[in-house]
Amino acid sequence: MTQCKLAASIFIGASLLYSAAYAGGLDNEVLVIAAEPYAWTGYYAGLNAGILKHTLNMTDNDATSFYATIEQVSNPKFTGGFQVGYLYQLDLAPASGVFGLEFNANFSNAKFNQEYGSSFALYQLEAENELKNYYSLQFIGGLAADRALLFLAAGLSLSNISGNVSNQDGIPFFDGFSLSKKALGTTVGGGIEYALSETISVRFEVDIITPRGYTTSDEVDDDFWISNNIVRGILGVNYKFG
Repeated sequence: MTQCKLAASIFIGASLLYSAAYAGGLDNEVLVIAAEPYAWTGYYAGLNAGILKHTLNMTDNDATSFYATIEQVSNPKFTGGFQVGYLYQLDLAPASGVFGLEFNANFSNAKFNQEYGSSFALYQLEAENELKNYYSLQFIGGLAADRALLFLAAGLSLSNISGNVSNQDGIPFFDGFSLSKKALGTTVGGGIEYALSETISVRFEVDIITPRGYTTSDEVDDDFWISNNIVRGILGVNYKFG
């Protein structure tokens, strides 16, 4: 009889433990199912690094010096910088709209130097330029699916480009001119960002920066049209506050 009572007690105890464990498992499943998607709303700051390609075109408006448009294209160069911004998520649905504003500052070593023409040609000159740094203020809009954010960006840019074109072989009616300029412009781009944790996310982004074209003159009042185009691709990491 004692053995039967002991067996019955063990059976009842095991049943109660199993019931409690099963109930706990259900509670955990409910918690997992009810967990909210990642929230993108908040301020953030981060670092980025990547490559850029800078193209500078100069056109002889008066056709008195080198009679053409000369294109200067730098090889892909390193760029690095930082970004700070704010994002706002419309709701915490499985797929939700996100928008915000971001400031970006980047620095580079994109230099170009080349001689054009020859002593037997109509002209011989040397052109050099350097893209030192650029800044952007962009509006960001995108679609978030939990921890992944696909976004587009567009806004204003400020590029700091220095350089000059010098006369190498006594070209008539030409005395060289400066390419140095802090040029306002536009920027458009897009990318994808993924949240590794509640505060850390990684990003891949491609942007096209187009400084506004301008006219410059040499010392004998010949006019030259200058235009620039910058393409950058970066990897970045962001830290979200709060």
